[in-house]
Amino acid sequence: MRVGFVGPGLMGAGMVRNLAGAGHEVVVFARTPARAEGLPARLAGTVAEAVDGAEVACTCVTDSPDSVAVVAAMLAAGRPPPVVCDFATIAPATARDLAARCADRGVAYLDCPVSGGPPGAAAGTLAVMVGGEAGALERARPVLDAVGDPAKRVHCGPSGAGLVAKLVNNLLVAVISAGTAEAMGMGQRAGVDPEVLRRVLLASSGASWQLEHLFPRVLAGDHRPGFRARDLRKDLGHAQDLAGGPLPLGDVAAGLFRAVDGALDYGAVARRFMDLPEPPAA
Repeated sequence: MRVGFVGPGLMGAGMVRNLAGAGHEVVVFARTPARAEGLPARLAGTVAEAVDGAEVACTCVTDSPDSVAVVAAMLAAGRPPPVVCDFATIAPATARDLAARCADRGVAYLDCPVSGGPPGAAAGTLAVMVGGEAGALERARPVLDAVGDPAKRVHCGPSGAGLVAKLVNNLLVAVISAGTAEAMGMGQRAGVDPEVLRRVLLASSGASWQLEHLFPRVLAGDHRPGFRARDLRKDLGHAQDLAGGPLPLGDVAAGLFRAVDGALDYGAVARRFMDLPEPPAA
């Protein structure tokens, strides 16, 4: 299958490698061409060139304005792709609008936000939350099988539904990671080693994905970006807009993450609550 791919960055590079590894012909467009160096794909000079004649087009950019611009450029191609998979976490309302614009050109649009971070993208084990038509999902299945784990892919409903599910997930990511750091900080100040606390919690009802996968790096003082704090802040903003009213826990978490250096991994929020080693030298 020929796949046009826009945005081979922190997440997209791993997706491109797995698409090529699954036998797909991949043509990429990168706003910064250096990001595409070494990827098993042909580099195109424009978005339209990357997706012209492709069977599926993918975009993995940062936020709603980026997706709007990229999808518009895809639709301007001489032969627009029949299916667009948008892996960005954007506003659900934006996704519904993009789906309508695509439908006017005879193109199916799927919102396909993912969870699993760069390690999941590299391993091809991402969870994919899909919103859009079932028929389009079926056409895109070979692509989605390559970038994620089919057992962790869920068709959430019509356009925008995948993004609603992703915002629910990321609201929990923020609340659980900050709450875990606060609780462990309390235990640390009371004299128990945080690694001991982590082992206790993993064997108890306080266990979580954050505790298992994020906190080993947090306790080492390692905040090199996997999921950057600024990206989580962006997602929390979309969640607050979606809620349309107060989120008593989410609003507090959003305030905590506003104080974190946006270039760092979101786990750096733990420095608000815990005594941690200095970050490793770059």
